[in-house]
Amino acid sequence: MIRVVLSCLLVVAVAGVVFPAADAARADSTATHVETTADEIASAASELVADEDPAPAGLAGPTRRVTISVPRESWKRIEVSSLTIRGGTHLELVAHTATGTTTARRVDVPRIRPVDGVLELEPGEQRLTLTLRGDSTAPVVVIDTA
Repeated sequence: MIRVVLSCLLVVAVAGVVFPAADAARADSTATHVETTADEIASAASELVADEDPAPAGLAGPTRRVTISVPRESWKRIEVSSLTIRGGTHLELVAHTATGTTTARRVDVPRIRPVDGVLELEPGEQRLTLTLRGDSTAPVVVIDTA
C-alpha cells in the first residue's frame, strides 16, 4: 500500500515539473513559427519590389502568392486564435493565442499595406496575394487573402 502511495506521489511530482516545461516549449514553438511566417512574407514582398515594376494606374500589378499556416492546437504548438497583419514601413504580425498570450514580430520591408488596413487571419492554412502597386511617392505592396 505504501508503495502505491509513494508511486502516485512520484508521478504527481514529475507531472508538476514536466507539464509547465512542455507548455513553455509549445509557446516558444508558436512564437518561432510567427517569426518565421513574418520573415517569409517580408522576403516575398522585398523580392517583388526588387524584381518588378509597379503597373500603371488601373492595371493589375505584378503579384506573388504566399501560403502560410496559422497554428492550430497541437502537441507542439499553442493555437493562435487570430493572426493580425499590419503594414507601413514595416510588416507586423501579432498572434493572439488561445491561452491569452500575445506574440508580435516586426520586420522592416518596403512599404506594405494590408488591403483593408489590417488583415485578420484565423487558424489553418491561409493563402495571401502580394500585389505591387504604385502611388505618388513610391511602390507599395498590398496584401490580401487569395
